[in-house]
Amino acid sequence: MKSAMIAILVLILSGAAFANPGTGRKTGWRVAQSADACLVTCANQNDTCKRTCPTTYNGPCTSACDNQAQFCRQSCPQK
Repeated sequence: MKSAMIAILVLILSGAAFANPGTGRKTGWRVAQSADACLVTCANQNDTCKRTCPTTYNGPCTSACDNQAQFCRQSCPQK
């Protein structure tokens, strides 16, 4: 019974959140935030990739990391 009441409460609250007419205006801000987060993630992945490159194949390895980072940045949502 208690879990059914919690489920009903969650459904009511989530319905109220989606019914809020002001959420449409915040969409642009959320896209900008997700784009920034995506770019930061790409930069972190690039740094991690470059740290794992061995010193003997540093040139080709860092080039591959840079290519991977460029593809990652291109897949991020546009602001």
